[in-house]
Amino acid sequence: MEQKSINDKPSNEQVRQLKLEMQALEDKKRRLQLELKSLQTSCTHDFIETAIMRKCQKCSWTESMYY
Repeated sequence: MEQKSINDKPSNEQVRQLKLEMQALEDKKRRLQLELKSLQTSCTHDFIETAIMRKCQKCSWTESMYY
């Protein structure tokens, strides 16, 4: 993506393109979060534990042990 100098006035097209790119990134983030959740749900966890939490070495799922 081409970056303009701060003194250049943005065009409506630049603003529209930036908003479209931001929306595409937000959509991709949501898809990736769902994919990660699916992987973590189906994982056979292998935890490393501390006094306050445990974390799966395979999928990075974490659980608080402080309750």
